[in-house]
Amino acid sequence: MDMKGELEEPKKGSILQSTSKRVRMIFSVMASPNRIDILRILNSKGPLTYSELKSLAGFKSKKESGKFAYHLRKLLRQSLVALNKSERRYTITNLGKLVLSLARQIEERSIIESGKMYVRTSHESIEEFNSHKIIQSLVREGSLPLELAQKITEEVENRIYKYQTTYLTGSLIREMVNSVLLEHGHEEYRNKLARLGLPVYDVQEMLTNLDNVGNGTDGLLFNTGQRVFAEHLLTNILPKDVADSHLSGDLHITNPGIWSMIPDTIFVNVKELIDDGIVLGGKNLDVSRVPVSKSLDDITSSLSVIISLLSKEASQEIVLDGIVSLFSKHAKNIEELEQKVSNAFAVASTTPNYNKAGTNVSIRLALGSDTKIV
Repeated sequence: MDMKGELEEPKKGSILQSTSKRVRMIFSVMASPNRIDILRILNSKGPLTYSELKSLAGFKSKKESGKFAYHLRKLLRQSLVALNKSERRYTITNLGKLVLSLARQIEERSIIESGKMYVRTSHESIEEFNSHKIIQSLVREGSLPLELAQKITEEVENRIYKYQTTYLTGSLIREMVNSVLLEHGHEEYRNKLARLGLPVYDVQEMLTNLDNVGNGTDGLLFNTGQRVFAEHLLTNILPKDVADSHLSGDLHITNPGIWSMIPDTIFVNVKELIDDGIVLGGKNLDVSRVPVSKSLDDITSSLSVIISLLSKEASQEIVLDGIVSLFSKHAKNIEELEQKVSNAFAVASTTPNYNKAGTNVSIRLALGSDTKIV
């Protein structure tokens, strides 16, 4: 029996031809803006159902259903999109992510090579400069009348072309816009459009001096975020005279970075929470659910979870009520009670803090006819 034909390897030319055909098919898929949009949506949103993906891709009418199905089939056939049959959800494949990345690089490079001005945007992409987007931003973010927005944009555009630069950033354009607004006496509009954040030098200093930042990376992120929200509070939320009084020292706002978001102190009856079981109402999905506590160990675990969660809801202090009655019916003696409460506080103490001092946890106790906080 002649095995030569069966053992013969495929010719190199046929492999290359097959690969070339596959590449051509992928490029033909990339030629459609609709299909690129579908890949972008799946890449940013994650797995989606057919109807969710169809709606987000802009195919909302029944007449467009066939067109959407056609584009989706193309992506499925080239393995750029996959269907999870058990969940009935579509997801972008690794090949699809690669194709999307290449499409983005080609788009960005074509803008650069064209010699036109391009903008590195704040959402990490390169786009051709379009003055109409400045008008849209002024109207949407700053609430400027359309006529004034057009006038400001025209002056900004003239300055951009005067600089003869081919490299722009979103922050640079915003600085120019704000400068023109100030020159025309529109300080209120400028405050609405101001970019909140840190200078490059300050960020570099924080990264260089990490030893001075408490709580490691968490502390660095908290500090950075709080400086942004503190600036927002003083610039856009508080009346100008109140903000000036704080800055001059006539009054003091504690923790301005979180002052407008969470209270300084909260009071909680932990017995009511733990007796009923901790119900988070769909929030904190990464936190283990705690059922109704029936033993001393259950109560200790539940108390740790409660303190940990509540410490993120107050900037200075949590005052706990009902802790004595909660433990009294389960603890055999005072030593065991002390040990369990101490363990609960020790576990909860690992929660990141909003500031260097941390959030204090106090227990309100009934001593005779008086109530004391310890």
